[in-house]
Amino acid sequence: MSGTLHSPRVSPGFGVPGSLTVRLRPHLRGGRIVEWELGDPAGVARAAHRWGDGVSFLQSDHLATMADKRSDGRPHHGFLLAAARFDVPLDAEAMSGALTAFVRRHEEQRAHYRTGDSGPERWVAPPEAFEFRVAERAGEAQVVGDADLGLWAGRRASETARAELIPGTWCAAAVDPNPSADGAFTFFFATDHAHGDGYSSALALSEIVALYRERSSGVPAELGPAGAFGDSIAAERAAATALTSDDERVALWRDALSANDGRPPRCPLDLGLTGGAPQPAVAIEHWLLTPEQLVHCDTRLAASAGGFAGLLYAALATHHRESTGEARFFVSTVLASRGAGHARTQGWLCNFAPVIVDSPQGPDTSFDGLVRIATESVRAARRAASVPAHGVLGLLAGEGVFKGLDGSPYMVSYTDVRRLGLGDDPVLSTMHTSSGVGPTRNANLWFTRTDAGLVVRSHVPDNAVARTSILGLIERIESIVTAYAAGVPAPEPTPDAPSAVPRRSTRSVR
Repeated sequence: MSGTLHSPRVSPGFGVPGSLTVRLRPHLRGGRIVEWELGDPAGVARAAHRWGDGVSFLQSDHLATMADKRSDGRPHHGFLLAAARFDVPLDAEAMSGALTAFVRRHEEQRAHYRTGDSGPERWVAPPEAFEFRVAERAGEAQVVGDADLGLWAGRRASETARAELIPGTWCAAAVDPNPSADGAFTFFFATDHAHGDGYSSALALSEIVALYRERSSGVPAELGPAGAFGDSIAAERAAATALTSDDERVALWRDALSANDGRPPRCPLDLGLTGGAPQPAVAIEHWLLTPEQLVHCDTRLAASAGGFAGLLYAALATHHRESTGEARFFVSTVLASRGAGHARTQGWLCNFAPVIVDSPQGPDTSFDGLVRIATESVRAARRAASVPAHGVLGLLAGEGVFKGLDGSPYMVSYTDVRRLGLGDDPVLSTMHTSSGVGPTRNANLWFTRTDAGLVVRSHVPDNAVARTSILGLIERIESIVTAYAAGVPAPEPTPDAPSAVPRRSTRSVR
């Protein structure tokens, strides 16, 4: 994808407190609302058949958590939202056809989830049962302004993008209300997280754009095989059953947990929590590197046998050592698990793995050396991610090594969107993806690389302490990676005592 509508040096900073989604970028404009709905949801329910036996491990956790929140009347935030800007007039009927074709292609988009006697059940309806149309609304057309668009989109996604609903997907457009304009609209696509991951959101938008072009402009949509998420669920269960305690991928988890008192990693930042209970969160987004700086990083990494993910984890390990005095940085990461035939599959196709970076001691160490250490740690995590983390943890719990989860573990991820092969449609350069914002006790970090640069996002408890902590972390990471891009050796941290958190700059994080 190309990216020209936002500058990595102009960051929107924190989102709106209480919003269920991140702050939308300025190019995503409001207007007259058009929504799409399924023509016969009752018919889909009648046509659906229970699939297999159970759901994936991640789906099981997610569905249980969301059910608890529903029972307490709390807002649903377990959704994924993708948005893009079309600089052409909306052809609503063409979009209806595109959405119909997209959902018919993907088994998981035709699934919904029910509560059964032994847990969540996956029900899938046949393609022909799905037909989307423009939703009919009584009264005057609804118009949502630019300032309110993000809050409105988050609320609608929360209401409709839910795994227990049919179709569990929300699609809408905000059409430019200016009659003198050539025509443009902002398009939204949201699903329950049970139906997909971050890759799925980007892939979904790219397919919908291609299918819309085919129907509105006659440009053929050249899409690869969709695959079936159900196949991945079955393969995951089989892999977990086949695990043995002497597997080297199990050994990586065993070593990580044994050195951490049998517990998963916890966020090391002071987040201003009382008793460790989750608090309502606020989102933050910050652009770290420009495309030119990324090229400089790639050149230096190639010359020093490092990888880009290794650079990020080395920067995090440096900050961790400076702020805590600890030489070991331990965090969980999430990695794509898209095997052969599933490059374009809609589904939650990822897995957790441990990343452990031990900062070397002594005068001969260098930051380039730390990057190489971190790069090897990432490679080990990728090997470990080839087996289900839930299966590994179950095995280690039986050994007494794993002492169980106490809420969600601390997580860092890195995604290079360029590897998805989304195509070069100009609409895709405007893509904005995010997940719902809900209560948290973490400050998880999501690094994403696109042709527009490197961006980092996080959801943190919405209090002054947590805001200060995440700003300090992001600024330190930025100082390290920008220095790396410039060819400047990173300063070595003092191993004896934590340094003070760097003073916050107001240059670009606000």
